[in-house]
Amino acid sequence: MLQVQSNPATRVRLIPNFCTLPVALSLALAMELVALCFTLSASVRTGGFIQRLGLLSLYLQWIGLCSAASLCWLRRFLSIARPGLVFFVCWAALVIAVMVLSNLAWMVGTNPRWGVLDPNEPRLWFVMRHSAIAAIVAVLLLRYFWTRHQWREQVRAESESRYQALNARIRPHFLFNALNSLAALISVRPAEAEGLVEDLADVFRASLEKQGQMAPLVDEISICNAYLRIEKARLDERLQVDWDVPEDLLNHPVPSLIIQPLVENAVHHGVSKRRDGGTIQVSVRRDRNEIIIEVSNPLAPQDEVRVGGSHSGNQVAVDNIASRLGLIYGERGRVELGIDDGLYKARLFLPT
Repeated sequence: MLQVQSNPATRVRLIPNFCTLPVALSLALAMELVALCFTLSASVRTGGFIQRLGLLSLYLQWIGLCSAASLCWLRRFLSIARPGLVFFVCWAALVIAVMVLSNLAWMVGTNPRWGVLDPNEPRLWFVMRHSAIAAIVAVLLLRYFWTRHQWREQVRAESESRYQALNARIRPHFLFNALNSLAALISVRPAEAEGLVEDLADVFRASLEKQGQMAPLVDEISICNAYLRIEKARLDERLQVDWDVPEDLLNHPVPSLIIQPLVENAVHHGVSKRRDGGTIQVSVRRDRNEIIIEVSNPLAPQDEVRVGGSHSGNQVAVDNIASRLGLIYGERGRVELGIDDGLYKARLFLPT
């Protein structure tokens, strides 16, 4: 029977990563809320409220910091355990950390020099009382962080799946158009068509070998140039391309296969429908906290163009790009389409 072994890299994600700053800040906020609740529940005078809140905050923040460090350290050793065991070990580690810190707090607090705690309270009772409170609070906090972490992991996995599905739709669309262009060349210039088949193979090899969602801008330009060579063999001098890309942005990461569909639309719905052809202009610039990529092409004859990108082929590609940007950047990434100075322009806004 075939046995499938689980991947430790995925198992370790059962534990929230308390080594990261956002999780540590969330834990610190939770500790401060607990300190505020304990302070409000005690009957203290107005003058002693701030003092009690400050001492409790200091005490609980140390507990939160040490607990986060313990969970961060334990995370690497619990990659092959079951979820229930992982949860119990984390909970036990928090209780033990509180036992150690409460013991130290009793030693310091009962010192006559500080006079913070009641010296008549037995150490064992003080430690056990605080450990019992920690056991209850730790269950609630761990459950909260655990549930939030699992929800984020599920959202991330769903987003990754949706992104890969959207990215997979790019390749057949690109392939069909490229094959149509090659078919027109086979009977006219077979030797050149053979070279373009190799070029097409290189493009697909590059796209299939990409790891992750992002790629350097120079790689995206290379893919676009390979595709444009295929189209230029068909359109000849009717197709011209003007690139305006600053050298310092060539290594900037962008979503993979994000420019080529726009260039493809500019060829098929703009330049190829004009008898005299036209020039496709691709520019990249940085504007404050955004990278703006603009692809523009001359308009097709009025009876063949669909203003605003309502052409079916154009809209599919644009919707695909918009969805992918939304998965990567959220609301900060967007696509804008429009006609300006007799040119059809598509702009991508990518936050840095």
